Amino acid sequence: MNLSLAITLSSTLQAELGLLRGSLDDVHWTPAEQSLIPLQHLGHLSSRHQLEELDMALSHLRWEPFPLALHHVAHQMGDVEDRLTVGVTPQQPLLTLQKRLATALNRVGFPPSRRTVVPELTIARLAPASPTDLIPWIQRHNLFHSSEMMVDHISLMEHLPSSSGTHLRLVENYMAGPEFIQPPVSLSSHEEDELF
Repeated sequence: MNLSLAITLSSTLQAELGLLRGSLDDVHWTPAEQSLIPLQHLGHLSSRHQLEELDMALSHLRWEPFPLALHHVAHQMGDVEDRLTVGVTPQQPLLTLQKRLATALNRVGFPPSRRTVVPELTIARLAPASPTDLIPWIQRHNLFHSSEMMVDHISLMEHLPSSSGTHLRLVENYMAGPEFIQPPVSLSSHEEDELF
């Protein structure tokens, strides 16, 4: 299994990103269900023992949920392909989560990732030096800023090859931890009387 860890987007953020998709010709737009904020690539895992160790490490990982929003479209140039990306704000809680995740995985024998995963979302891919005129598109969407979503879980994703490229399948969600779930507020009878 070829696995990675990522943050899946809320339906509200997906709908807001939908306003960007399809607004430019000659690019391959990332499907909504494949739009993820990458945390760490785990590579190929084949042994049951490795999968059990991974599940144990992720089940015991704890962090405090934090709000996250998407902002600022950008054009990232590459040798094989270019990407259109949207940045993440604030980045510090996300970077802290990545470090905590790397430490937890290292404890159970997963080596540090060779690639530094940048906290950003790829919304489209295109050929380098594509004839598409990106400057007007970037200027038009440069002030994009999404609603906030609460990051209260991370997702283990499996990368499956398909005829149209790589398809991602959700394997498991791992919650931040029960100690961070806010209990419902209960009012005393006196406070209830004051409301009415």
